[in-house]
Amino acid sequence: MGLLDTLRSLLRSSGSDDSIEDPGERATPAADPDRMYATAPSDDGDGPDPDPVGTDRPSDPPELFAHEAAECADFWSDYDLDFTTDSLSRLDDAVDERFESRRFVGVDPDSGGSPDARAFERVVRSFGSYCGETLVRDAGWEWVERGDWVVTDGEETVDPFAIATGAFRSETTFTSALD
Repeated sequence: MGLLDTLRSLLRSSGSDDSIEDPGERATPAADPDRMYATAPSDDGDGPDPDPVGTDRPSDPPELFAHEAAECADFWSDYDLDFTTDSLSRLDDAVDERFESRRFVGVDPDSGGSPDARAFERVVRSFGSYCGETLVRDAGWEWVERGDWVVTDGEETVDPFAIATGAFRSETTFTSALD
């Protein structure tokens, strides 16, 4: 299951209740209303690789982050994610409006972990890539590897993936990257 399928399953799942609300009551991306409805990740190990890497996906991390960021902006097109620093507040709105508050408290992002851990890793990677790539494109920052991948303007350094983790746990916001 790829990143978009994971986002779809997160949007239809509830952390405290396995019931699925009426699809007519959910807001969906304007470009393709059916994109958000998919089945939840399976624990059975059967089926496709949970995060297939296609030949069109870059292998260089900064290029991969740019690719992930573009996919994020496309999927969340209702929020006008245009890679300007002003759009970081709209990214906060997407988290606040579409994800259950504190959904991932107690869960660590882990691509090899439980379904919740894998889903969390994917949304952190997607939203973190958008946050970092926005600073790169609009504010002139650059991706650098310092143990983990971060963005810097030469004086300040921001870990967009840590910001994304905190945003999904209601501990921080994407606009805090600008502080």
